[in-house]
Order: sequence, then structure tokens, then C-alpha cells
Amino acid sequence: MFLFFGLFFVCCASAGSTKVSEKIQDGAATPRVFEFMKKFGYLESGTDSEAIYTKEAFSEIVKMVQRFGALPQTGLIDNKTLELMESPRCGVPDVFKPTSGRAKRYVITSQKWKKRHLTFFVSNAPSYLSKEEVVRVIQLGLDTWGRYGGLTFSRVDDPDADIIVLFARGPHGDSFNFDGPGNILAHAYYPNSGLGGDVHFDDDETWTTNDDQKWERTDLFSVAVHELGHSLGLGHSDVKNSIMFPYYKEPVQNFRLDYDDILAMYELYHRRRDESSRGDDRASRYPERTTRPYYEPTGRPNRPKRPDYTKKPSKPKYTTTKTPVIPDICEGRFDAVSMIRGELFVFKGEYLWRLREKQQILPGFPSPFRNMFPELPEDVKRIDATYERPDGIIILFTGNRYWKFDGRRFVDSPRPITDYGFPYYLDKIDAAQNWKVNGKTYFYKKDRFWRYNETSRTMDNGYPKNMNRWRGVPHDLDAALTWKDGRTYFFKGKLYWAFDNKWIITTEESPLPAPESWIGCPEDQEVLNYLSEKLDQFQY
Repeated sequence: MFLFFGLFFVCCASAGSTKVSEKIQDGAATPRVFEFMKKFGYLESGTDSEAIYTKEAFSEIVKMVQRFGALPQTGLIDNKTLELMESPRCGVPDVFKPTSGRAKRYVITSQKWKKRHLTFFVSNAPSYLSKEEVVRVIQLGLDTWGRYGGLTFSRVDDPDADIIVLFARGPHGDSFNFDGPGNILAHAYYPNSGLGGDVHFDDDETWTTNDDQKWERTDLFSVAVHELGHSLGLGHSDVKNSIMFPYYKEPVQNFRLDYDDILAMYELYHRRRDESSRGDDRASRYPERTTRPYYEPTGRPNRPKRPDYTKKPSKPKYTTTKTPVIPDICEGRFDAVSMIRGELFVFKGEYLWRLREKQQILPGFPSPFRNMFPELPEDVKRIDATYERPDGIIILFTGNRYWKFDGRRFVDSPRPITDYGFPYYLDKIDAAQNWKVNGKTYFYKKDRFWRYNETSRTMDNGYPKNMNRWRGVPHDLDAALTWKDGRTYFFKGKLYWAFDNKWIITTEESPLPAPESWIGCPEDQEVLNYLSEKLDQFQY
């Protein structure tokens, strides 16, 4: 959960771990514990404010501290909690209590930029880094956020820029002195006049932009992308994988924003965007749109025959096979999605996209799916559903038939889908997935689903059942899969729903835009308008 503050931000202690020098007994709170809680907003900052809390109320506060540190919420000041309080972290309060109004998923103030294009100025750089290296990192960090907020950024050589980036030591003119190597690494200001949006890095730290040195020095991008989140108006998140998580994290490969980060940008810059920036934009809410009716052609109209002037019987006639047009994957509406051999397979039309991870399309793709499955007959124009069986066999469904692919060729294919136990009148299925929770395979069609036992190769009794049992999942799905993160995902139109397999319900942030999140497509304003309206419903 994000908190948006109209406060100054002091960020990120040193990446080095600090040894806990004080052990506690029986969960007793120490003066240092109270100091931590007051500093980061868990207790009122007044003198002895902790005296007004009962034991039970104080335990709830400890649980909140533990929640923001991704610890088990025991409510006790144990040694793990004490270590957390001494861990590298940002200096902004974790807890912000609104003075009025209903508590919502996000606490928003007016601290955001009122325009869509921002400029930044890099004032200086450490002696061992070039200014161009710093510019590259800052541009990358801003663009990372900007794509989800509809913001663009450009560098200027003018200190009158919206965001000023500088490196400084000790006192540097803003009343928030740096403390030398370690502890505070940088601080930033929320959007406002004066210093609003500015980012200051401690020049006493040893910074690096080199991947080979990220484990030995302080990675500039890891700190900068967090700081720039605050410069754009984002507060802290209690989601551990979020870039805005309060505690410092080492750099990771294949960096990308977490869902919580993306939702925060949607909330701040799309749902609450300025009236002045809307103009005459009256885009209708997705997915309520009028579509053209689709008619299946029955054949080409008759044309007069062109005279054959050559009449050379010895010369063979050739027919030209047109390469199918690549469909626009950024329009969503995937035909089938599955995780196969640890990779993401997305089918649309007669094409296949293969991805190593989300947004990482493999070289050579998209490609006609017949390049991988050349034995499919020409009358197969789309794949309706696909999944990988526990024994590694890939199953492809199209119409009322299915194919079994062993990685090299099709075996005993095609077969009628009635082999699975489907009724004879079923013309196709919408989606299929092997659910890792119980090893069963699930098939979906309109508002019904079936459960299949891969061990006995039989359909379980009592099916089909109504889709309402998958709480929060829409009917008439396009695709479904269980991904590497253990979550199950359902796709429909331009959106997808993440399903919590523990609580058996879609997650609070669902739905989200599918092409942007999975393929890496540019944001779609129509979808953003829909999601922005939906965020109004998120309340505690």
C-alpha cells in the first residue's frame, strides 16, 4: 500500500548491515524503540506520547512496524524487530494519518506535478563519475516511472529546471545535513515550489554505475529510482517488492516496477489528473465500446476471367501463399497464454510470442506459430487454448480438436476434445491451465469451468461448475495460466486479473492492463481511464 505525503523525504541508510548492540528481554521496549516509532510516524512525536497507549494498542503499533519491514506480525519487540529498526532504510515516516475524510487505499495530497513534461538539471557529479553517466541514470529512472504516469522528461542545462540533482557533503543549504559515509545516502523533496522535486545525493558515499561493482559500492540507480519516485509524489509502500519499500534493497537483475508502484502512478497521475490537462478528452470507459459486427466470408465474389494470352502448357502455374498479417498484440485479446518449459507463450491470430520473462520477448518473435508447429494443418488459423501437462506434453486446442506435442513432433493427433470428457456439442474451449495448487487442469468456457485429473485422465465428477466459484474472475475468458511467482492469472480483453491462490480470490489491485504488464506495450489511455475509475472503489 502506498502512502503519498506532502513531506520532505530523507532516504536510505547505508547498504551495510549494522550489528545489533542491544538485546531485549521479554519483548520490552527501549528508549531507542520509542525514538524509532516517533521518527517514522508510528507514535505521536510529543514528549512521552507512548505513555497514553495500552499494552494491546502498543502491540498493534509493533505489528505495523513489522508489516512495513516484511516481518511476521507478532506484535512483540523481538530481536528481528530490533534489527529491522537498525537496518538501512529511508528517513521518511512510514505512517501518515489523514486529518479528515475516509481512509482509502492510497493517501493522496496535492503533492504532484501539474504538467505532463518535466525538465531536470544535473548540477554536478562525483569526481570519479562523469556527468553524462549521472544524466543517463537519472533519465532512466525518470522514464521508468514516466511511462505509467503519462509523463515525459528531458535534460536541460539550466538550474531553473523542475528537478535539480546534485551531490553534496555535510551542510549543503537545505537544513538537512549529510552525515558522511554510511547512514543517509540521499534525500528528495515532493513536488512543490522552491526545492520541490529536487534530489540530493551524499558525495561522501562511493557511488557506482557499473554492474560489476554494485555489490561493493552504492548503486546509483537503485537509490535514484527510489528517490525519483518521491520527487514525483510517491510515498512508501509496505509491499516488499515495491521500489518504494522503506528499507534499502540491493540491486537486482531484470529490474522492473512492482504492481504496487504501477498502481500508485495510475492513481496519482491518471485518476486525479488536472482538469486543465483533460481538454475535450471524453474517451469512453473500457470495455464498454461499440464494435463492428464480424462476418465470416464465405468465398470471394466471382470475377471475369482474365484472358490467357500465353497458353504455354509446358510452364507450370504457381500460386502465391500470403504471409499472415501480424496482429497488434498491444490490443490485448490474446487467444491463448501459457507457461511452457519455463517460458511465456502468447498466441494471437496465426502468430506466437515467446518471452523469457514478462516484457522480455525472445529474438525472432513474434513468428508464425507454424514455424514451431509445422505439422498443424492450414485450416488452423488460431490456437484457442494451450497448457503443458505434468509429463511435459504440450496440448494445443483449436475448435473441437486438440493436438499433443512432445517437443519435436505431434503424437496421436489431432483428437476430439470429447476425449477429455467434454460434451459432444461443445464447439471449443476458451482457456485452459494446469493449477499448481492441486495439480488438476481447469478448462473454461463462458460462465462454466471443468476440472480434469491428469493422473487418471478423467474429468472429475460434478463438473462443469459456475465461474462464480473463482471469486472475482470474469466470465468469457481469453486465457489463463499459473506463472513463476505462484499466482494464477486470468486474461480478458485488454486486462488481466491476478488470483491469490491462498485466499482464493482476485487480488485487490486487479484488474491491470495486460499488454503493458506482460508484453511491454505503451500505455493505453482508454484502459487507464477505466482503471482510474475503478480505483475509486478501493477503500479499507
